[in-house]
Amino acid sequence: MQLVINNLSKSYGTKESNNKVLDNISFEIEKGQICTIIGPSGSGKSTLLNIIGGLDYADSGRIVFDDEELTAMNKTQLGLYRRNNLGFIFQFYNLIPNLTAKENIEVCQYLSKDAIEIDELLETLELSNHASKFPNEMSGGQQQRVAIARALVKNPKLLLCDEPTGALDYKNSKEVLRLIERLNKKYGTTIVIVTHNTAISHMSNVVLKLKDGKIDQLIYNTSVESADNIDW
Repeated sequence: MQLVINNLSKSYGTKESNNKVLDNISFEIEKGQICTIIGPSGSGKSTLLNIIGGLDYADSGRIVFDDEELTAMNKTQLGLYRRNNLGFIFQFYNLIPNLTAKENIEVCQYLSKDAIEIDELLETLELSNHASKFPNEMSGGQQQRVAIARALVKNPKLLLCDEPTGALDYKNSKEVLRLIERLNKKYGTTIVIVTHNTAISHMSNVVLKLKDGKIDQLIYNTSVESADNIDW
């Protein structure tokens, strides 16, 4: 297994007003799989993603990625873990407005010794004709593709997606899901997607349904649907 989560728990607040956001979460993901984490607002989805991404700390439990224990790392080690292993895609694109699409991608290319060629990514993501455009000259779907390219140019082992289609309409959402699927197959990247959209679970190998910080359902799909065939 590439990613192993074992009895992970996280609370916020004081003893008098303690809020247990994650309660003994355990699951596993193999290299190259897609995992979808779904659940209502407040179920702990984003907190779990942030802990996997080394952006937050668990109170107890273990996370092991590629035989390294994240939950034993200090702040400096977590920074190196993020730099060397992870790519992030968020609901909002967070592009630098005064840089072109290609320049926004180049910002992250310099962080990796094993980066993917930008022109290859631009072609794969159908962005070659938009490389010299600034963010305000692109549609929402095009900006999200630039954000995906920026995350992938590092050639990350693990791609973390927080509501990657949340700000997009149906057509652009489907386009982004097709691209995520294509990139997973082409580069073998392990992908974790947090979403409210339950339809995305059908294109995932592992589905984690959270409710009130606990696992409501854990499903390991024996077969997955293509992004083209899912609907909502």
